[in-house]
Amino acid sequence: MEIYENMSLPPTARIDRVVAKKQFYDNGDLSSADKKLFDHVEKIYWRYALKTETTFIPSFVDETKEYPEIEVMEVVLRENKQINRLAEVIMRSIPYPMLIFFRHDEKIQLWMGKLRQNQGDASRMTLTDTEATEWLMEDDGFWEAISLKKCPAANFCLLYEAWFDIISRSHLAAMNIETEQISGDEARETVERLKAIEQEMASLRSRMKKESQFNRKVELNTKLQKLKREKAKITEQGRLDV
Repeated sequence: MEIYENMSLPPTARIDRVVAKKQFYDNGDLSSADKKLFDHVEKIYWRYALKTETTFIPSFVDETKEYPEIEVMEVVLRENKQINRLAEVIMRSIPYPMLIFFRHDEKIQLWMGKLRQNQGDASRMTLTDTEATEWLMEDDGFWEAISLKKCPAANFCLLYEAWFDIISRSHLAAMNIETEQISGDEARETVERLKAIEQEMASLRSRMKKESQFNRKVELNTKLQKLKREKAKITEQGRLDV
């Protein structure tokens, strides 16, 4: 498939195995509500298993993280509903770093999740952070941007975190913000602040429409203009003030 070819994933790591939904029910300790999420799923494929013997990329283990390999899953959807929760359920059910490609109609969305060892149980992994692309076409240039040939691959941890950061920066690039000098952490912080600003601005506009007192309207508008200036400054410089 074109996305995997553009990502330069090695044919030696190709699996192409259908994964039964029952495996998630049995292994994921799922609630009835989480099991119903799979009603939106047509089929699940295990596309690739990126291991040292199939990629020549070393595994990585330290006191908090374990990246022995990376799994590539593909989920064909009947309906584009509750993707956030479905992605989390799948990631928590399989204790390996994963790339999950959701397909719906002609578009694809990639989800990733960072794992750390559970402090209460060293044998279990905890999902600490997730990231996702927008819905993209299969011929979108983004897939080539995350090509294995272009990303640091000293070990699976560095590779996975590089992919994770590229997705984070892509959200800023979609806003026409220059991202070349921005780290993944800075990109995530900036995106979160811009989202918060948008929510605050929407709330202020709503309150202004309902407010009858002129002085109070002026006060709300002053706050709104301040947020607009902050948003413009962040967009111009591409990051939050240090």
